[in-house]
Amino acid sequence: MKHLKRPSIAATALLAALCVHSVSAAPFTTDRVLEKLAGKYPGLARVDDTLPANVLARENIDYLARESEILQLDIYQPKGNGLFPAVLIIHGGGWETGDRTMERPFAKRLAARGFVAVPVSYRLGTSGRFPAAVFDLKAAVRWLRAHAHQFHIDPARIAAVGGSAGGHLAALLGASNREATLEGDGPERDFSSEVQAVVDIDGAVDFTDARIIRQEREREGAPSRFLGGDYSARRKTWLAASPLYYVGPQSAPTLFINSTAASPILPGRRAMQARLRALDIDAQLITIPDTPHPFWLVHPWFNRTLDATADFLQAKLQRAR
Repeated sequence: MKHLKRPSIAATALLAALCVHSVSAAPFTTDRVLEKLAGKYPGLARVDDTLPANVLARENIDYLARESEILQLDIYQPKGNGLFPAVLIIHGGGWETGDRTMERPFAKRLAARGFVAVPVSYRLGTSGRFPAAVFDLKAAVRWLRAHAHQFHIDPARIAAVGGSAGGHLAALLGASNREATLEGDGPERDFSSEVQAVVDIDGAVDFTDARIIRQEREREGAPSRFLGGDYSARRKTWLAASPLYYVGPQSAPTLFINSTAASPILPGRRAMQARLRALDIDAQLITIPDTPHPFWLVHPWFNRTLDATADFLQAKLQRAR
C-alpha cells in the first residue's frame, strides 16, 4: 500500500480556521442524538460497539491525500478466504460535521453477515462543498477495487450505504455511475467508481424542490452552505448535486429507508423510485414508523434498519452464476 504524504501543519491550521468561520452546524454525534431524544422514545439506547467474533478489524487506513488533509477509512472484514461484497458506509452530519466512527457499530454487524464493511471519511464544511465530497467518495470506491485482493473484496460487488447527508451522497454515487464530471482528480483512475447497489437512509435526492428552496431562502441551512450559496445564485449547482437528475440505465438498484420526521424536508424520493423502476432498475422504499431523523444510529430502530439494509444488499449483490 502506498504511503500518503501528510499535510503540513500550516495547511491543517488553515483548514481548521476556514471551518471555524464557515461551519455553523452543531456537532453531529451519537451522544448528541441520545441526548436530544432522551425521554421521548421507549427503548432508546446506545448500540453495543463490540467487534463480532467472526470479523477482523483494520481501522484508520489512509486512502486519499488531499492538499490539506489525509482521508481515512476502516475495514471490517469477515473471517475466511472467500471473496465478499463490500459496502462503503457514509456518515451523516449535514456535509459539515459527523465522523465515520459513528457508523462502526453498523459496519461491524454488516461484516458479521458477510460483507466487507467500510466506514469512510470525506471532506466536510468549506473544503467538502459540492462536488468535493463526491470526488472523495468516488476515489474511495476506486481504492477498494485497487486493494480488493488485500481485503478479500469481490470488485464486481460494491455498494454504498449512508444516512442523512451520507444517504444523499450514497444515492448520488449510485445514480451517477459512469458520470465523468463527478470522478474528480483522485488516484486509481484505472479502476471503476461504479457501485452495484445503494441504501439511502433519510437522505435528500432533490435540492430543487420548492419546499427546500423556500426553507433555505427564509434561513440559510446546511444545503445552501454545501452548495456554495442560495438557489437564485447557484441554480446549476443545486441541480447538479441532486441524485434524481442522474437516474439512467447505468444507475444502481436503490433502497430508500424513510423516517416519519417532518424535518429535514426530503422530497424526490418517490420520484426517484419511479424513475428507476421505469428503467427496470429495482427501487424499494420502506418507512419505519414513529422515527426521528437519526433513527438508524440507536435502538430501538438500529436492528430493523440493519436487517432491511442487509436483506436488500444480499439480494442485489449475489454472486453472478
